[in-house]
Amino acid sequence: MLLGTSVSAQENSYFYHVNQYNFVRYDRNEMHYPGDRTNANRFYSKLERLVTTGEGRVNIVQIGGSHIQAGSFSGQMRNRFQQLNGEMNAGWGFMFPYRIARTNSPFGYYIRYNGYWKTFRNVEGRKSGTLGVGGISATTSSPKAELTILLEDENELDYSFNKLRIYYENTAKNYTINIDHDLVKNKVEADGYTDFELNEWVDSLQITLDKDYNSQGNFTLLGMTTESNPNGVMYHSIGVNGAHVPAFLRCQLFTEQLAELNPDLVILGLGINDAYGRRFSQARFEDHYGQLIDKIKAAAPNALIVFTTNNDSYLYRRYVNKNGEKVQDSMFKMAKKYNAGVWDMFSVMGGLNSIVLWQNNGLARSDKIHFTREGYLMIADLFFGALMKDFENFILNKKELTDNGQTVPPVSATLRTTESLASTVPLQVGGRQEPVVSEKHLRMSGGNNNE
Repeated sequence: MLLGTSVSAQENSYFYHVNQYNFVRYDRNEMHYPGDRTNANRFYSKLERLVTTGEGRVNIVQIGGSHIQAGSFSGQMRNRFQQLNGEMNAGWGFMFPYRIARTNSPFGYYIRYNGYWKTFRNVEGRKSGTLGVGGISATTSSPKAELTILLEDENELDYSFNKLRIYYENTAKNYTINIDHDLVKNKVEADGYTDFELNEWVDSLQITLDKDYNSQGNFTLLGMTTESNPNGVMYHSIGVNGAHVPAFLRCQLFTEQLAELNPDLVILGLGINDAYGRRFSQARFEDHYGQLIDKIKAAAPNALIVFTTNNDSYLYRRYVNKNGEKVQDSMFKMAKKYNAGVWDMFSVMGGLNSIVLWQNNGLARSDKIHFTREGYLMIADLFFGALMKDFENFILNKKELTDNGQTVPPVSATLRTTESLASTVPLQVGGRQEPVVSEKHLRMSGGNNNE
């Protein structure tokens, strides 16, 4: 990307080599900042420090619907960030036992459970209850319930962890959270969550919820995070099938828990479900998003917010969804208003009706809304490439501002070049061999339940 003390931008350079398709607009694969980019520069400065010194934590939160819940898009983004310059893996991040809610688990981990549970997702209008930043909850009144975290063997990186945070609501204070006593180095109970520090790194862990004898009241699980290193990139993937912007406005603890995640970058991929229908209103869409942005800024005022425009799609598998262009227009307006960034996936895909070409090339599903796993991996690499080109420009601009005789920022000497990276990491998406998914994951996930 940047080499030695000679810094020069290469035309059409990509941090990752992405297979060439004549319908994809690689020339439009870039980040846009219609307003002020102070928060973008702040994010890149923190990322630069991590890359050059190996110290510091960069926290990223990606929020969306079924595109994110399945974990292919966000999982590939996690892999790319955490392998940006050697291993920068701070841990997996946000987890939830989605199978409790009869919905698909993301690739990378699964969680077994026992006990009786009732669930609530932010898209279920006829239900009510407490929700956190994850947009999903599970409530038990069982005398004893168990959850077992199991990491997949097929993960590219080792996500063994020695820190665990459990977010919950236990208003009657009648449940105790326990794990193997021999593993616990430290346990801290706070308002709304409990932290466990372990005396070793584990790739599986059983959590037991014990109810006080003969007591009344429930325990509501709101999510978990796992951590393996104080330095590096932590990438939280938060998706709920079918979610639109108002769904996350229902989450009472959204701001409080997002503040605990302390994001430096928030990626917003909500919009495909808002725009599914003939009565889509840009004004209402922008109003809802404005309310969500207010919550994000209250939690993390200095975080960079990046919108990803909708992918091209069809309505009812038969009609071209022209609302994608309206969402694109709204997101550029909001990016200017809120000093956010935009990655224009709609244009990069090829624009209106391009989803058919993606489907014909095995990159999109027959519903003309969702991508195949291969397509999600490609989308992630395109997005990551756009971010890295912007990061490169940030470094180049810093160099231009230095006085004559001053040294080039250290990132130029430490970031791998595209060529050297290509020799060590499997990069070509189209030629990628599908990772083997274990039978245990297939049993737990039940496939990809898109809504």
